Parts: sequence; C-alpha cells; structure tokens
Amino acid sequence: MVHLYKELQPADHFEISIPHFLSAHERQLITLFYQPLTGLESISLYYTLWAEGENQSTSTFNHYHLMNLLDMPIGKLFEARISLEAIGLLRTYRKDTVDGRFFVYELIRPLDAQSFFQDPLLSMFLFSKIGEQTYRNLQKRFLKHTKLDSYTEVSRTFVDVYKPVNTNVPKELTQIGESKKQDVPFYYQQFDFNLLFSGLSEQLVPSSAITPEVRESIAKLAFLYQLSPLDMQKVVILALDEHLKITDERLKKAALEYYQLTISKDLPMIDKTFEKQKPVNEKKHSKEQELINYYETTSPIDHLRNLNNGKEPTSFIRELIENLFIKHGMNPGVVNVLIDYVMLQSDKKLPKNFVETIADHWNRKNIQTAKEAMEFARLEHDKYNKKPPQLTEVLDKEKSPYDSYNVYEFLCYLNDGKEPFDYIVKIAESLVNFHGLPISVVNVLMEYAIEQTNGKVNKKFVETIASNWMTLNIQTSEEALDHIQKTKEEKQTKKESLFNARITKDNIQQFIAISDELDDDYKYYELTPPYQFLKNYYNGNEPFPMTVKLAEDLVVVYGLPVGVVNVLTEYVLTTHNGQFPKRLVDTIASNWRQLGINSAQSAIDYVLQQNEAKEMHKKLGYIPKITPESIAKVETVRAEWQGYASLTPYEFLKYLNKGMEPLSSHVRLAESLVLKFGLSVGVTNVLIEYVHTLKSGQLPKKYVEVIANDWRNKQIQTVEQAKNNIESQEKANEFREKVGYIPTITEDKLTSLNNERQMDASYAKYENVTPYQFLKNINNGIEPYGQHVRLAESLVNRFELPVGVANVLVEYVLEVNDGKLPTKFTETIAADWRYRGIVTTSQAFEIAKESVESRRQRQKEKELNPYGTKQVMPIPKWFNDRNKSAEEFKEEHDDQIDFEKERQRILEKLGNKN
Repeated sequence: MVHLYKELQPADHFEISIPHFLSAHERQLITLFYQPLTGLESISLYYTLWAEGENQSTSTFNHYHLMNLLDMPIGKLFEARISLEAIGLLRTYRKDTVDGRFFVYELIRPLDAQSFFQDPLLSMFLFSKIGEQTYRNLQKRFLKHTKLDSYTEVSRTFVDVYKPVNTNVPKELTQIGESKKQDVPFYYQQFDFNLLFSGLSEQLVPSSAITPEVRESIAKLAFLYQLSPLDMQKVVILALDEHLKITDERLKKAALEYYQLTISKDLPMIDKTFEKQKPVNEKKHSKEQELINYYETTSPIDHLRNLNNGKEPTSFIRELIENLFIKHGMNPGVVNVLIDYVMLQSDKKLPKNFVETIADHWNRKNIQTAKEAMEFARLEHDKYNKKPPQLTEVLDKEKSPYDSYNVYEFLCYLNDGKEPFDYIVKIAESLVNFHGLPISVVNVLMEYAIEQTNGKVNKKFVETIASNWMTLNIQTSEEALDHIQKTKEEKQTKKESLFNARITKDNIQQFIAISDELDDDYKYYELTPPYQFLKNYYNGNEPFPMTVKLAEDLVVVYGLPVGVVNVLTEYVLTTHNGQFPKRLVDTIASNWRQLGINSAQSAIDYVLQQNEAKEMHKKLGYIPKITPESIAKVETVRAEWQGYASLTPYEFLKYLNKGMEPLSSHVRLAESLVLKFGLSVGVTNVLIEYVHTLKSGQLPKKYVEVIANDWRNKQIQTVEQAKNNIESQEKANEFREKVGYIPTITEDKLTSLNNERQMDASYAKYENVTPYQFLKNINNGIEPYGQHVRLAESLVNRFELPVGVANVLVEYVLEVNDGKLPTKFTETIAADWRYRGIVTTSQAFEIAKESVESRRQRQKEKELNPYGTKQVMPIPKWFNDRNKSAEEFKEEHDDQIDFEKERQRILEKLGNKN
C-alpha cells in the first residue's frame, strides 16, 4: 500500500463534476442505504462535494478548504474519499504537473432501491450492518410491487415505432448522453471463468445461459461467499431451471444454500479492508525532514492549537491565517513556517502588518514548499541577527585548513560556504576566549564534535571534550588529530574484543539446566551458544557485540539456562524488528526468572500464551486474567450446575452470547467479582447469568456490584448457595408484587426470638406464628395488606414486644376498630404496654380482655344515656331551705359568719383612717 503523503496532501487542488442536482429521494437513499456502509464522515464529504459542485463554478479548491469545512484531518479525508470510491458514489481522476497535483472528483448518483437490493454485495453488506428487521423495513418502504402475473407485456420497442431518416449523423452526437453503467466498482475479470467452464458441459449448462449479467453475478457471489470456481460449478448447476436458464434470483438462492450447507449457517459479514499502515523498512528521517513533514501535513489552525497548548486561536488570528490562503495564495506548509518565524521574531506574537509584509516578501521570492520556507527563514534570521565574528586573526595561511582559517571561517568551510548557526559560532569562540585553546585545536574539536553528533552540537558535549584536551595539554592541530585517531582505534579494539564469546560449544554443558534427554524440537535452543544463535538468526552475518554480550549476561549474570535465553532473544528480535533493547531484555529476563521458566519448552509455551493473549486483546480489547489453568479446584456441584464452576468468566459470557465474543467491559466486570469481591468463579457465573437474563443481555456495573457486595456479606461461596439465594430472592420479589411488602420476620428469625423465651402452649396460636402469618390467619387465608404487616412487625422490631404480645395487640386493635389497624392508635397501645412491662402473652391477653370489657361497659352506658337526652340532676339543699324561718336557719348555721357585723366593723376601721 502506498503511503498517505504520496496519495493526498492539503495543498493538492481539485475540481468537482456532478451529473445533476441531488433530489430529495436520492438524499434518502444515501442516508438510509449508503451511510450505514461508509459511515458518517464519508457521507458528510459526499454532501459537501455535491453542495460545492452545485455552485456550477469551475474554480478549483485545495484540500485545506475541505479540511476546514468538515473539521477533518487529511488522513480522515482520504479514508472518507476511498470509501466513497469503493461503494460507487465517487470516481477520482488525478493529473501530476509541475505546479502540483490536480484531482477531478466525479460524483455518482446512488443506485435506485431496486438495483441496490438486487446487488448481492451491497445488499449483504447493508444486511450485516443494520440487521434483519431494519433491512425488511427498508424493503417495504422503497420497493413497490405490482402484481403482473395475469398480464402480458405489449409495450412497443423503439424500432417498432420509429425508423431512421438520415443515417449521416456525426458519431460524437450519438455519444451525447451515454454514460458508464453505474455499479459498485468490481473487477469480476479476476474470477477464473476458464476453470469454471472447464467442468461444465454444453449439454448440461448451455453457454447461452451464461449471459454477461449472469457472469457478473457469478463473480460477485463468489467474492461474497468466498467460493472457488469449482464451488461455483455446483452453484450454477443448482441454479438451472427446467428450461436450462439461469435467473439472478435462482443464482443467489443457490449460492446461499450451498454456502450454508458447506461452510456456515451464519451469513457472511462484509467490512472495509482499508487500514493505515506504517511504513515498513523505511529509512528514518532526520529531525529536519520530520519537521518538514509536520509542516506539510498539519493545518495552520492545528499548528496554532499545538503552539497554544490545545487552546483555540482567536477569531482575529483565524481571519489572518485564512487571508494568507485566499489573498496571498500560500500553501499550508509555508504558512506554518511563516507562523513560527514571525513568533520567533516577535516574542510569540502575530502582528498583522508584519505577517502580511513577510507573506508578500516570500511570494515575491516564489517560496512554494515548507523546505524552501525553512531555508529562507534561516538565512533571514542569521542575516539580521548574527554578530560579526570576534576573531579574525589568521595564524598561518600555509598549513591545513585547521591552521589556515579562523573559527568563523572554518565553520563556514565545514558548512560548504553557508552561514553557520550563530550559537555554534559562540560555542567555538568561547573555547578560545574563555578556555584559552588554540584556534587550530578548536577547529579540529568542532569538526570532531559535529561529526560525532550528526550536526546537532550542544555546548556541554563540546566543553567536555575541551576540558579533556586541556588536561592532556593538546596545543596543536596535529596533536588533536592524533588523539582523535587513537581514541577511534581504542574504540574499535574494544568493539572487536567484545566478539570473544564467553559461551561456546566446549563449555555450554555447564550452562544447560536440563540433564535429561532433550526433545528434538528444543535441542536447537538448548545446545546452541548465544553467539552462534544470533549469527544464525542474522543469516550468517556477524551480530553486534553488545547484543552478544547482553545475551550472554543473561546466562552468566542472571543465571538463566541457554535454551531460555535463546528463546527470549528470538522473541525480542522478532517482535521489535531486529532491535534488542537492554531495558526491555532485562525486564523480560527478570520476569521469566520470577515465573520459574527454566527450559526452552516452558519459555516457548509462555511466549505462545503471550501471543494468544495479544490476539485476545486485539479481538476483545481486554486480556482475561482468569484462565482455565488458574481455576485450581472445581467445587463439587450437581451435574446440571457443573458448567458454572468449570468455565472461566470469559468462557461463560461467550456461552451466554451463543458463541459470540462478549464485550470487554463485561469480561472485566465479571472477573472483578472474583479478584475484587472475592466471590468464587461458580458464584460469579451464577450472578452474571442472573443479571444477564434479568436485564436482557445487559450488565449494569453498579447493579452487578451491589448484588456482589450483598452476596459477599451473606458469605455465599458455592453455586448451590447462590442458586438458593436467587430462588428466595425471586420468591420475595413475587411476594412483594402480591402483598406490597417483604416480611422481615421469617420462620428462622421467629425460632431464634422464641428460643430466648419461655413458651406457653395455650397461647401457641399467638407465639408460634409470624406477624404476617397471624394476620393471614385472622383474614381467613386472604393476603393481608402490606402496611398492616409492616406495622405488626414494627411492634417487635421497634417497640421490642415479644411476637406473641404483638399478635395479641394486633388482634385487639382489629377487634375494637372493626377490622381496621390505625397506626397511631396501635403504636399508642404498644408504647403503653411496653411502659407497663407486658412481656408475656398471658399478660397481654388479660389486659386486652379487660380493655375489651371496659370498652363494652362504656358502650352500654352510652346506649343508656344516648347523646342529646337530659339527665335529672339532684335538688340542691339550699332549694329545700327556702321556706324556713330566720331563726331556724340561724340555728342550723350559727357557726357561719355574720356578714352584717363584719360589714360594720370594716366601715368603722375605714372611718378611723379617714
């Protein structure tokens, strides 16, 4: 596959060609038929191109215009374009000129609904995307069937009605209006029809039955169902009717039946094959080339976002950048370089006048690419910012360039006459001015430093070399060159000395961990020294000494067996494109040693497991942590429950999904119930099945974790306990729907409450039943109200009354209130009984009996003296004394106060005061 930057660039121009205006019906077809196949981005591009094309303008656009309209990077734009090409909505034409690449985008109208559904590729592609129900709904909506079974077609053809008048018509006029047959691009010539026909006799399948339309259908169906020409021979025979004819419908039906019979009952799935690929074996670009590629492939707006740490540029800056395209006609790469150059010169600002001045200047210089802009910007920067060199003295013009040039001139000489960077000149001059090194020695040093760093000189590296040379008292260019040569020879000698392998065939036995007879499949790994193994891996070429040393250190230092090291070496080199990074190798070696990998066989098995895990991660998006091997012991369960305890959560979820891969989030959640909540695998699978069934295939995380936490608190650790808990929960839910409340006092709790009390057999009907059952018994087997059960249980749970006492109280309240159970009235009596210390059923029964009798007595009194009648009051004594004489009254009341005397006495006292 060619790379994106060779296919499309933002600076490439394009024109649009459309056959006609897009109708509303065609828009519906594109949205409902094509959008599920290509995705939203491709259809957005199609509509945008059509809208631009309807303008009837012949002006060209660059792709940066589309990138701005669609807010889409160039890579996404290219993917959307080829999706439209593949599905038959776009044809692309390219022309390469000296001014750049030009494209013509010819938009194609969509297929009508009838043609779309008749095409086996498109219809099957759509079916696999939207599902059967939606597919059938689209058919009902867009296909209008008229029954013509009882009719005979009598339409006339063109030649039946018209005849030619003048045959001297120019050929080009007869081609007006002709167009290519619209269809999905499909090169059915790739199908081997010769092999197909070689197995079909003329008597069995007449050649007249294989029409061009049938040929194309054969090729498409073979591609769709991945059938060979030999398979298609059988399909063609099955498609023949009694007249030895082949129709499109019979051919599609025969292909489907053959596919389901021989390959799979599931329909085939179709999807895009385009993938981005990284360049293989491509040479690494330099930093400058990578920067150029960045400038060329990044839109200026995105570049400004990067400079602003992700923040959006202001509307003023956007307008300024757009003017550089519209008014100045600059390419995106040049605009990006201009932005960096202006910000460098203006302290991170973009003054409008300065930007437009530089843009005019660069246009006059005809700068068209990012590379040209970078070179020109560098020259301009050095031209206006470089200070005159401080050292101009030339010591000796007759010797080598080291002794003939000053520092600045020598750097120009090294740079092929071009201006050196200012910071490099400053570094070199500082070695003379501040460190006192001779100019010739500095020139040698700078040449060596530039060579060693590939032109990326930094001050610290140069000063380190200079300090070393000053210690060695190097004073001339000859001494400096001799020292450099000696250093290189020492490095080469040291490099060659590393090739002396420490592990050879003679001493390899002491590094082999396995003494038993080796399997033939693993002998090569176990008995080959690391040096020889690496050399064989490189097809006889010498391995790098550091690679050999690192591999041997794994044996000598880490103590790994030779076979394990060779497997590790092969694994790292294969997975990292021949690289052998030390940190990675050390990490893997440490991990393998901790895992106890001590043979080539166990190492290969581990690598295979890792590869399977990677494949699983690629397919599922998650690597299951619970494997069949990690389930050490399967609990003893009934035969019908064996699958819960013997399958990992991943395998069980796959089973629930009928063989389809489960969602990675579901697998991660299921495994967390084992690893985080401490549930057993069997219990986890029961829980997952319960929620999966209850929630119609969904696994809400919070809902699952609440149940898991509840089960953990209940210490449910076996499949049987989990099943029983679910059964009781389902009964409780059924009870809740029926009664409206789930009783909290069960038979078990009643037993525990009664164990602490002395029971009276005569009151068994109160003491040996729960409040719920007692209320049901009172109601003659009819389910009681939920609020009644809740209130009755609160007498035990809240008021701490014994169950028998609570039941007696409930019976009493129901009796005196005609079957009603008022909450406040009931709680008032419960508080009174608790205050009075009623703790036995007999006490409760007696006080209830007394209360009932007292209530009946009050009722009788009320009946004797009904409300509204007058009661005869006794005659007061004073009324009988009204006819007595004063003497008689005084005799009876002589001990009473004489008010008249008292009045006179008080008046006398008052008079004295006056």
